[in-house]
Amino acid sequence: MAIMTEIVGILYGGISTMASALGAGLSSLAESIFLSGTGETKSLSVFGTLIVVFAGISLSIGLGRWVLNFVTSLGARNR
Repeated sequence: MAIMTEIVGILYGGISTMASALGAGLSSLAESIFLSGTGETKSLSVFGTLIVVFAGISLSIGLGRWVLNFVTSLGARNR
């Protein structure tokens, strides 16, 4: 039983260390892509601004289509 406990402990330690390192790497990657500036004065980069603008356009078109479909379907039979 002690051997099995040790094996599980080693596997858990390795997986949790790898997951922590992967999370830190992805966080660093996202920060370097979307943020610009140094120290405490960071702002959204040009790429990040474009992503936000196009996401807003996509959201407004999607919600507009949903509202239009909802309004035009009032009184119609649901299938």
